Amino acid sequence: MDQREARNELRKGINLSRSNKPSEGIYYLQKALEKFSDYGDVKRTAQTLLEIGKSYFQMNENQLSYDSYYNALELYKESDDLIGQGHSYAGMALVEEKKKRYDESRKLYQNAINKFNKAKDYENESNITSHLASVMESQGAYQEALYEYERSIEINILNKNPAKELHHYGRIKNLKAKIKENSTNRIQLLILIGYLGLLIFGELVTTYSFKEFGLVIHFGILIALIVHSSMSKSYPYATLLRSMIVLPIIRIIGLTMPLMNIPTLYLFPIIAIPLFSSSIVLMRVQHITRIRVGLIWGNLRTQFAIAMTGFFLGAIEFVILRPLPLIHTFDATNLIIGGIILLMSTGLAEELLFRGIIQKNTEDILGFGVGLLYTSLLFTSLHIGWDSIIDLIFVFIVALFYGYAFQKTRSIFGITLSHGISNSVLFLVMPFLVI
Repeated sequence: MDQREARNELRKGINLSRSNKPSEGIYYLQKALEKFSDYGDVKRTAQTLLEIGKSYFQMNENQLSYDSYYNALELYKESDDLIGQGHSYAGMALVEEKKKRYDESRKLYQNAINKFNKAKDYENESNITSHLASVMESQGAYQEALYEYERSIEINILNKNPAKELHHYGRIKNLKAKIKENSTNRIQLLILIGYLGLLIFGELVTTYSFKEFGLVIHFGILIALIVHSSMSKSYPYATLLRSMIVLPIIRIIGLTMPLMNIPTLYLFPIIAIPLFSSSIVLMRVQHITRIRVGLIWGNLRTQFAIAMTGFFLGAIEFVILRPLPLIHTFDATNLIIGGIILLMSTGLAEELLFRGIIQKNTEDILGFGVGLLYTSLLFTSLHIGWDSIIDLIFVFIVALFYGYAFQKTRSIFGITLSHGISNSVLFLVMPFLVI
């Protein structure tokens, strides 16, 4: 009897809330909650908490709403209900969005999307993806919002929902107009060029003059980027500046690290550790998913074709640089160990940072063409230490190729393999084959 009464009270509470009478609805929902809880019905207790959260949200009782959603989430986790967890995360995200805590809202929406995707609930996944895009719009992250709306369309195509497809096409059209109106202003562009110039100057001083002075320059760039990114009112612009903070850090670590008695090959993973750490932190802080940074397989035939270019690129760069081998003997063990080290330390670490994060952020404010060019110049600037103008031209062309491949495939799988193979050919194979 209590169960039937509780269900009736739940139904009555829902109807009142949906009739714009949330305060009256709360009364019946609380009664239902007490009975379901006493009876030990976890599923309906969680459902009731969700409805209470919605009612409190209507009443602008944000903290009570958030707490109700959170308690529902804990119960849904207990019962492994993915869809219930998705709705709970979405409710919490709505509260954070209402309070204009957009970063927290994005994180919670992404959690909801992951739950709905795992449960194969594509309709809710599409709805929440649209909410996520709306939050990005509110932040001024128009390129990111555009990507999410396009992803929502893809989900709706799979779900055969043409009405929502058309709605999103309209949002995308408006977004493209906003992107055009809010393109980077001249001052911001000049500042970005200034940072590039300072990085190049720091590398030139480090390579051809005093390393100590070069270290001071890179420290100055680091401080300027930290301060500037914290003061910028433009979300996408500040995001780009934060991702560029890693660049002077790379050189500072390289210049200050005690390198005596460490084989050159093992310097690569030592430098790669802070690179990986920085990339993970940036992904978490900026709420970038692995899909957005290209950590997906993509079309395997295309990725394989891109990867095979590494043999050709490595041979060309060897002709330019003629470096000494990084291994003592040319045998299978050294080749495998050295190849894995270079693949992870130069291939994955550098492509994740430069293409997956920095290029993505640069494209968000400069567009695809200028964003590709700017990222390629940043990447090239860190190769000045090789003391070869021809190599700088070569590296710039390769950076353009890798960046373009990322734009077209949105995967770093092929370019990571190409980069790793290229450096393996350059440092491990060609020095022994060409005497």
